[in-house]
Amino acid sequence: MKLIATALLPLLVISCSTLRDPSAVPTSQNNPAAYAVLKKSAAIQGNPWTRYDRVKVSFDGEWGKVATKIQPVLTDPSFRKSSVETYFPNSGKVVQTHTGPSGTKSVTRNGEKISVSYNGNASQNPETLDAAALVADAYTLFVFGSSNLVASATGLQLLPSEAMNGEVCHLVSGALLPGLGNSPKDQFIAWISKDTGYLLRLQFTLNGLESTKGADVDVTFSDFKTLPGGSVWPTHFIERVQRPVNIKAHEWRMTSLSLDGRKVL
Repeated sequence: MKLIATALLPLLVISCSTLRDPSAVPTSQNNPAAYAVLKKSAAIQGNPWTRYDRVKVSFDGEWGKVATKIQPVLTDPSFRKSSVETYFPNSGKVVQTHTGPSGTKSVTRNGEKISVSYNGNASQNPETLDAAALVADAYTLFVFGSSNLVASATGLQLLPSEAMNGEVCHLVSGALLPGLGNSPKDQFIAWISKDTGYLLRLQFTLNGLESTKGADVDVTFSDFKTLPGGSVWPTHFIERVQRPVNIKAHEWRMTSLSLDGRKVL
């Protein structure tokens, strides 16, 4: 019985995702209606990508055990438990300080350049650098949402609407050229509530690492806070791998937020 269970274990995590695969959606010229939905969402949430010069955020979270086993370099759980991250939208620069049981991981992403150090010691490992670049670019999307997509996405299309937890959503698909990290192209589907205009889910491909090519994930956004100045920010995030396996990867919360030097959360 034990041998049978062990043999069947890989089958238990084969993807049974019900979500559309973003990589299977054709990309073409921008559909004006899709662009309008995305732009309205960005405006409703306060256009943070164009509104602020410096955004500093703190996160704390937990990794799924299976995710850390199949993607140890990308998840890096010994160092990525909590983080303090600073974003400079005008230049696109990202500075991240991650902490975990093994110490501190520092990342700077500036244009195409990436630097990584562990407890003050620089890493030149190509996979480590590629993973850090992918994470920095992905978290830029998570922090700035629709506002960043308006500025960076192309080939926007409107897909048939779907419901998420009882909320009917516009589905806007598109492409990122270049993609996340060192990927030449990634594709996404943004779920935007027809009721509130908030970005509730972002599906996207992960082509920036050799080990994640062909995979796609989704991140859901919730516990939205309307902060001084009128901008709206999600504070609870859950990431699931959809393909090639269907597992919970990461759950984290925003623990503080400063906008242009003013602490608002």
